[in-house]
Amino acid sequence: LVQQKYKTINSVEADFVQTNYVASLNQSREFRGKIFLQRPNFFNMEVSHPAKQRQTFDGQYLWVYTPANNQVLKNLVSPDFLHHPFINLLSTMENLERDFFISVFPREGSSVLSLKLTLKEKHSELREALITVERKGYQIKELTLYYESGNYTRLVLTKIKENQKISPQRFQFVPPAGVEVVEPPAPQLRQ
Repeated sequence: LVQQKYKTINSVEADFVQTNYVASLNQSREFRGKIFLQRPNFFNMEVSHPAKQRQTFDGQYLWVYTPANNQVLKNLVSPDFLHHPFINLLSTMENLERDFFISVFPREGSSVLSLKLTLKEKHSELREALITVERKGYQIKELTLYYESGNYTRLVLTKIKENQKISPQRFQFVPPAGVEVVEPPAPQLRQ
């Protein structure tokens, strides 16, 4: 049913709270802002707290702009990265059974369901994902990615709007005048 719902979703806009936990430091950091997703895999995350940052995937490059540093990182995205569940959330949700082993955990007396997703094929350090969806409407409320390192990233979505028209400019990044563009070497494809 979750997959059926996401076959009909072309865009998502939401407020988010993202928590990144680093196991080696036993520390977590929290970020807040807005997220925009559009098929096939356009992505824009505008962080407003604790500091402004914009992450935009235009289909080829991931741009990470930090105004405080007067710098933007321009990363050519490797095919591996296209499997990233945040970047590819809409098509990931449409094809869960293709990419993941799925376990469903209903919470007694709760309005949500949890889906534990374990990758069938390793594309990255991602070990598994836990997705919490509403029982009614199957809208994603929370997505947690667990990594082999013990690190995890949790994304909690609120004020979710589906299938709204999102301006194409949201998924394009033009560096402001005077901003340094840092371009790391292109990723090497794994043999």
